[in-house]
Amino acid sequence: MLAGMFWVGVVAGGSAAVVIWVLAVRLAYSLAVRRKAGATARLRVAFWPFGARQAAGVPADISASLNKMLVAFFLALLVAISSMAVYSNLTFVPPAHTQ
Repeated sequence: MLAGMFWVGVVAGGSAAVVIWVLAVRLAYSLAVRRKAGATARLRVAFWPFGARQAAGVPADISASLNKMLVAFFLALLVAISSMAVYSNLTFVPPAHTQ
């Protein structure tokens, strides 16, 4: 039962990280479109959307939103990874010792 709770933590943390990533990509892509950025800049947004907060001319509210999303993304990853560690410890079955 306790292992199941941490499995839910793994799924919830991983799902939250994916959702935050998608939201950050949407925000950074809309920023790139507004700035009339080139195709390579728009493609880079998909790989690391949080980097758009450091570009010149980014409004403070969008930069703050991307900063908050970056923190939330790493917190979601932290929840997923720590839950994965606890889950693996709770479900570990030592190998049978044979002689």
